[in-house]
Amino acid sequence: MEVPIDSLGAANRRIYLLDDPSRFIPFDQAVQLAEARHGQLAASGSYTPPKIYAPYKGSTVGPSPSYTFSAAAVEVTCDPETGEVRADKVWIAHDIGRAINPRLVEGQVEGGVYMGLGEALMEEQVFRRGLHKLPSMLEYKSLSALEMPEVETVLVESLDPEGPFGAKEAGQGPLLPVPPAVANAVHDALGVRIDELPITPDRVLKALERQREGKAPRVGPERVPSVHFPEPIRVEPPEEWRAGIPGPGDYPDPASYTKSVGGSGR
Repeated sequence: MEVPIDSLGAANRRIYLLDDPSRFIPFDQAVQLAEARHGQLAASGSYTPPKIYAPYKGSTVGPSPSYTFSAAAVEVTCDPETGEVRADKVWIAHDIGRAINPRLVEGQVEGGVYMGLGEALMEEQVFRRGLHKLPSMLEYKSLSALEMPEVETVLVESLDPEGPFGAKEAGQGPLLPVPPAVANAVHDALGVRIDELPITPDRVLKALERQREGKAPRVGPERVPSVHFPEPIRVEPPEEWRAGIPGPGDYPDPASYTKSVGGSGR
């Protein structure tokens, strides 16, 4: 534009002249010009997670300054004659810290729901003599577009003080509450508790058969192993973190999005 740099402004996807906003170049064109002249535009940086304040499993790795929380509710249809379980709809709320790109975050959350439903209903790691019994996608089943239900996503922003612009992760976290939510929904629908994954038709039928025979209507471990667990170490958050902890009024009303027969939270 043949003008001094300090006379330019940037807003609304434009690089424009401060004295005459009608003179401008679209931002994408400015990027193309810059890369054509200077090559790829890049920057580098580094980040060190804050001090770990308490010892707990995995804390020695220290890869994350904060952890997310998710809650899921799943509506299912169960056929007691065949043992088939179908997920009809999923509601999930994910604590993202700050959604820098809300559409991308929703896609990540829904991808986690997809993986969670696969683990809950189809996917299984089975080995025989050291070899995987399901070595290809023909045998190792995962949800297709026909089995994937509608997902209603709620993004909860809590503005984490250690994240970039307050953001936290949205990858593995949304997966975790989905399998127990499915199991709770099956229990609500059929009155049997499936404690093993995936919740396959044969396991559902086995649990229903045990129920008819007057046995404990559950499939999976009969009891918790006799293991001594130490008392948990409870540590209050540091004072510098307290300012970033939101109050109850900062979250959406759960009644506005919770409508399910089975749910779980992490």
